[in-house]
Amino acid sequence: MNLFNRGALSVALLSTVLAMGGCSGSGDDSPGLGSLKVETVAGSSTFGKTDGPAAGATFHNPVNVTLDSTGNIYVADFDNNAIRKITTGGVVSTLTSQTGFSNPFGITFARDGSLYVQTDANDTGARDSTTGTIWRINLATGAATVVARNLGRPRGLTALADGRLVLSDLATNTIRLLNPTTAAVTTLAGTAGVAGFADGTGAAAKFDRPYGAAVLPNGDILVADQNNNRLREISLAGVVTTYAGTGVVGSADGARLSATLNHPEDVDVDLNGNVYIDDHDNQTIRLINTSGGLSTIAGGLPAGFVDATGLGARFFGQEGIAITPDGKTLYIADGTNGEDTNAFSRVRKLSL
Repeated sequence: MNLFNRGALSVALLSTVLAMGGCSGSGDDSPGLGSLKVETVAGSSTFGKTDGPAAGATFHNPVNVTLDSTGNIYVADFDNNAIRKITTGGVVSTLTSQTGFSNPFGITFARDGSLYVQTDANDTGARDSTTGTIWRINLATGAATVVARNLGRPRGLTALADGRLVLSDLATNTIRLLNPTTAAVTTLAGTAGVAGFADGTGAAAKFDRPYGAAVLPNGDILVADQNNNRLREISLAGVVTTYAGTGVVGSADGARLSATLNHPEDVDVDLNGNVYIDDHDNQTIRLINTSGGLSTIAGGLPAGFVDATGLGARFFGQEGIAITPDGKTLYIADGTNGEDTNAFSRVRKLSL
């Protein structure tokens, strides 16, 4: 989930963070990596849908997170068919839970403050690779209203500065744009039903299971191209280039175009342009700084649950991530990874 696209919302949240002393003021655009401490924000090893203080709240496979302008966390609680909210004071509530709203995954705020959510199922309850549906959430009542249905499976969801939504569709292998006012959908890059790897323009470009998406400071779109083990950059003219990774499965750090990834699932970008990666099959969080260096900053194998510092931390089913605009705190949805286990349903944070 991307924060940069929020414009005024990002500025408001950044002001809140700075007021709490969250920036070193060094003038360096790359984050001054601090404690790298991974902690649990809410959730536990028990499935549930308990609201209340974060220490006792429960989730059922949280898969994605996003932040509002004041730092509240919104969670796509996949197997509870719900959107949950964690306030800055550490109180969990259920915002959205209604008939026909099931399996939420993609989640993002637009610049105007609207919250949009993608669900794998449509509003009739049908769920397959074609039924992905985009909803607008009323933040006052939690009511979800369909914007567009039966779009494939666009789990990668972010918003452009002009209000259009980016749909990164792992089922059709395309990057599309949705106008949430008219529900008009246009294909920006890739060809529906064609998986592969090719840089190029429009239909000439190829993806293989494009997943999480974010917006770079220059307005281009960044996508985790999962099965290609790369990050791809897409201009609004549809020009696709490789941003990071070689295509070879690995965990090597280094310059972004020579470093290796292992099925990256999500990306986010802070206001300075630092890129954060959920490198899913490495069970790590990676960072690309503004100089183009890619490094591993938290997690590792084997998968599991450990709150610790840096590479000593362990994640089990980390999927969606959200960075605060100042790049000081990364929130991570750490669920079940689709496995039949009740040991992993937490929202975590990484202090940078």
